[in-house]
Amino acid sequence: MRFLFLIFLAVPAFSETSKILCELNGTYSITYKDIKKTYLSEGIELFKNLARQTQQSLFLLQRAKTSFAEEDWNKDNLYTVQYWAIDSEKESFKSLTHTLDPSPVWINPEASWSSDKSDTGITVTHSMEAGDIHPLFPDYTVDVYRVINTFNWYTGKGKISGDIWLNKIDGSVNRNPKVEIQASGACEPQKKKF
Repeated sequence: MRFLFLIFLAVPAFSETSKILCELNGTYSITYKDIKKTYLSEGIELFKNLARQTQQSLFLLQRAKTSFAEEDWNKDNLYTVQYWAIDSEKESFKSLTHTLDPSPVWINPEASWSSDKSDTGITVTHSMEAGDIHPLFPDYTVDVYRVINTFNWYTGKGKISGDIWLNKIDGSVNRNPKVEIQASGACEPQKKKF
């Protein structure tokens, strides 16, 4: 009888992991055009000084992107799959991997990341510091690097958005890639189809 009692107490100690799969469709846009350093330089200074994302820095980055005409961006379709592992009982983040097709070469798989839990879901942000050298392209420094994956508990939807702006170390004009990633879609419990 004592043995059964110990097993009963040990079972609740293990949390259950839910695996969630999100299939997202969207666009991957890139431009090499340079803009005057007005809104962007202010936004980069905020990123450097605050070392985190703020509403004001995001506003300035969006404002800098509107300096480009629609035809300046080369847009391609993007298909993304997010693989979330979540602690079902605590509704907390355990892990995330994602694949992008086509995968922008500017994605840094070693970028630092943080996760935030809110009432509506979980957000995982991958980022690099402004001024860092891009590890995959040592002749580029980072102006802005931010890739955000989101999962919403209530709508059952996932989203990825990203901004990656790099500068050539030698100061070449119109050779600095600016990448924008936007995709969203539905999520469901992960299960084998075959």
